[in-house]
Amino acid sequence: MSVISEEHVRGGSVFKDISADDDDWQPTEIESLCMNCYKNGTTRLLLTKIPFFKEIILSSFSCANCGWTNTEIQSAGRIQEQGVCYTLKVKTKEDLNREVVKADSATTRIPELDFEIPAFTQKGSLSTIEGLLDRAVAGLEQDQAVRAIRCLSTN
Repeated sequence: MSVISEEHVRGGSVFKDISADDDDWQPTEIESLCMNCYKNGTTRLLLTKIPFFKEIILSSFSCANCGWTNTEIQSAGRIQEQGVCYTLKVKTKEDLNREVVKADSATTRIPELDFEIPAFTQKGSLSTIEGLLDRAVAGLEQDQAVRAIRCLSTN
């Protein structure tokens, strides 16, 4: 388990450039409540910098009791006044496996399908293009039965 020391705070930023070669910089582990089974699980936090993505907080929760897990990426800085636009043309099935870092403030658009994932509707994540789409589909399917019943009752 790692704890952020005073020297990291006083000597500069608590955020460190991400590097596969650095064995000293380990996540901080915190015992926390599992929202699935209400027993204690473990949250791991890592404050780091990803090139072109600024400072971020990586968090990962796992519960040994029920097996529930959750991962999240949060921006540690303020939302910039001017954004950046990245465009990816998906031409092959393999392109769906491209890894992307998506901020929670990012909007994802697929103009060919007239499909948009608005900003702040998904948590920030490190995923693939396919993973972003799967998450959007799961969100659309959520409570679909309840919406269908409501739609029938209003007609």
